[in-house]
Amino acid sequence: MCIYNNTSRRAFVGTISSAVAVGLAGCSGNQSGGTETETEGTTTDGQATPTETQEATPTESETYMNGVGPDASVSFDVPSSDAELTSTYVQWKATADGVTIEKAGDVTEGAGHYHILVNTDPVTPGEIIPTDDSHIHYGTGQTDGVLELEPGDHTLHLQVGDGVHKAIDLVDTVEVTVRDEASLSLDTTVDGSVVEWDVTAENYTIQPASEGINSNAGHLHALIDTDHVPVGEVIPTDARHMHFGDGSTSGRIDLAEQLGDEYEPGDHTIHFQVGTGTHRATMVHTHTTVTTE
Repeated sequence: MCIYNNTSRRAFVGTISSAVAVGLAGCSGNQSGGTETETEGTTTDGQATPTETQEATPTESETYMNGVGPDASVSFDVPSSDAELTSTYVQWKATADGVTIEKAGDVTEGAGHYHILVNTDPVTPGEIIPTDDSHIHYGTGQTDGVLELEPGDHTLHLQVGDGVHKAIDLVDTVEVTVRDEASLSLDTTVDGSVVEWDVTAENYTIQPASEGINSNAGHLHALIDTDHVPVGEVIPTDARHMHFGDGSTSGRIDLAEQLGDEYEPGDHTIHFQVGTGTHRATMVHTHTTVTTE
């Protein structure tokens, strides 16, 4: 699944490339089947061999970096290493240092976009990152999102790819445990066109949007007579999508006032859906149908 409309144990795969480079240096020589002779510091094909004062080191062609400097890094801010997550809708946020995160398309030196690899090894630098359920692309250049994971233990790799999804040697890794325990319950009363509501969260924290992105937490949105927002997409702000970014868990909605000319007495369905600190939708939600006058 490639996401273009959205939706930490650390491991670094540079050691793999170093091992390959050393192996290649040790295999240099005449492979035609003839007699191989060597002098100190060279092979029969004129290639240099490591000496006590010369060590084999990987080159840019052996470890693809797309112009990113050797001190660059990426990391998961959320989730943290060994996090215990109460929802299968897993929020993530990442930080990059020394590399520009931008949308996919053009290949820009020193830049790329994020991919999250689920329960699979990082992609060898220089190879194209696949598009499937284990390799999730964030080609919009986003630096946060929402993953859907099954309950259980998972290994997540954050890996940068260039504009055409060629893997760069920038990886961070976390292992998390996911449980399906978070839930919302809802009580409502109706008086005319006014709906009083009260949401209770279990195994989840309702917090102000200003608190940012945190595991097992988010803020409420009320969706009136419209479908819930797909996971990872930003919840709109309009008459049918109300944001409670102050962290409210109760309140009142005057549907006649909220919907204006579109309001009609009768049945109305209201979804309460949790969004992240950047208003990306999770499916921690509840809903009800009320009858107004």
